[in-house]
Amino acid sequence: MPESVKNISVLMPAYNCGKYIAVSIRSILNQTFKEFEFIIIDDGSTDNTSEIINSFKDHRIIYKKTENKGTSAALNYGLSIASAEWIARIDADDINVPERLAKQVKFIESNPEYDIISSWSVYFADPAKVLFLLKEPLEHADIYEYLNLHNPINQSSVIYRKEKILAAKYNEQYSANEDFELYHRIRDDVRFCNIPEFLVYTRVRKSSRTYSAGSRSAYDFLYPFAFKNLLDSKSKSDYFYWTSALAWVNFFFGNKKEARGFFKNSFSLKNLAAYLSTFLPQKSFDKLINLRPRYRLRNIFTNTNAYRQELIKLLGQNAGN
Repeated sequence: MPESVKNISVLMPAYNCGKYIAVSIRSILNQTFKEFEFIIIDDGSTDNTSEIINSFKDHRIIYKKTENKGTSAALNYGLSIASAEWIARIDADDINVPERLAKQVKFIESNPEYDIISSWSVYFADPAKVLFLLKEPLEHADIYEYLNLHNPINQSSVIYRKEKILAAKYNEQYSANEDFELYHRIRDDVRFCNIPEFLVYTRVRKSSRTYSAGSRSAYDFLYPFAFKNLLDSKSKSDYFYWTSALAWVNFFFGNKKEARGFFKNSFSLKNLAAYLSTFLPQKSFDKLINLRPRYRLRNIFTNTNAYRQELIKLLGQNAGN
């Protein structure tokens, strides 16, 4: 039976995002789907974030300022006061295209079996430089497996059933990767999907939480899970898969020296290239990781001009409230 979505709660956590938050707010207020409440949780910002939020006069905005406890706590609080069954997330420095909510509502109503729905994304850097287009896997089974190493669900284009997330809650020990940890933990109890459209522009900046060391990292939940599966391997192919997974977990989130040992026991050309890169000086190695060369190489022959023009238009809407 088709599902009817009458309204949505849009949830945005914010911390010292005064430089970027206006355009993010505007991208939600300009949605073609109008039936939503817009919950903004200011996690104890000390810059002009509060002033900018209050400059928007729209009855759909519900603004709460809390003590600084981290993004996970802000999200859990926002979920606790949200009134709608479906929660649409956006970070305070990212931008949604105007049709984002309308397209997701249409998808949900035609595909009621899914609980967590996201989309493809355009990664950009200021002032308006498109870095790469990220086409994550679409189907539940592929997303489920991807979560062994990466999070293919974009936090600023995800929409999910509130009851599923409220039952699990964000882990407040994580100040980064909180969404990754959550989806990895609950993936046996939900169904994922990515819509093959670019509904979000994701900002890449060195001051973001992605580039900051959190109190805990993805390594803390990925490594034990992969190591247990390695010990439980029943076939050579399973053993190879989990050995390779442990190599990549260390490569991205742990110790590059430990990664070498696992790469040696899971030989492939791709793993060999990664193995050799672990001998780079730490500063050069970190720069290589942050450049995301795999994603950039995929887009080397892609014409991104249309996306840049759309980005410029969306950024331009920041002029005045």
